[in-house]
Amino acid sequence: MLTSLILLIVLPLYTLIAGLLGIPYALLTGEPACLYWLGRLGARLGFVLARIRINVHGWDSTKDPHVIYMMNHSSNLDVPAVFINLPGKVRVLGKKELFKLPVLGLAMRLGGFVPVDRSNREAAVASVREAAAVARSGSSFLIAPEGTRSRTGKVLRFKKGAFHMAIDSGVPIQPITVKGVFELMPPGSFAIKSGTIDVIFHDPVPTSNLTHDDRNRLMEKVQKIISSPLE
Repeated sequence: MLTSLILLIVLPLYTLIAGLLGIPYALLTGEPACLYWLGRLGARLGFVLARIRINVHGWDSTKDPHVIYMMNHSSNLDVPAVFINLPGKVRVLGKKELFKLPVLGLAMRLGGFVPVDRSNREAAVASVREAAAVARSGSSFLIAPEGTRSRTGKVLRFKKGAFHMAIDSGVPIQPITVKGVFELMPPGSFAIKSGTIDVIFHDPVPTSNLTHDDRNRLMEKVQKIISSPLE
């Protein structure tokens, strides 16, 4: 509990200071790289304070720097655990509520992240199309295709939007399995336990020449790859 209280004090303070430094620079230069660097530094600081070690496996399977990373999602810890291990400016397709947070929300927009309104189907489809266009232009994305955190730790059925995006952009999918986060901080808990997180990179799955008729097969294949290490 003490660790959680320290993080609740340190991380918001860090976010404020980093935002005051990074956001003006990004606005003046039009270059958000500093925001990515500061964001990853803050996440690493949080894991050090929480005494959480992150083990990365299979990184050599990443053969293409331009991919759509897809991961399982069962904790507030898994996205930052993956994000700090990704190269360069990787965009995130995330829920719109995060973009309303002071400082962090503006930094996410400047970084090219794309908000998704999960309560509005038309708006969500438009966000997926926007993300597909950005991906076609050469940007990589990080997506949790379950759409929300699993309340049991088991992988939920994937939603179709992420796979529409992958097929429309023709960008390979890089499946990622995250283990250990549910035990350290399950959904609904503010307490963070110390321990180990395993981030497993799998071989990329090509999407070029696929059509929307292939969507369900692609979705099932990626879900099986991500789920296998957790079974």
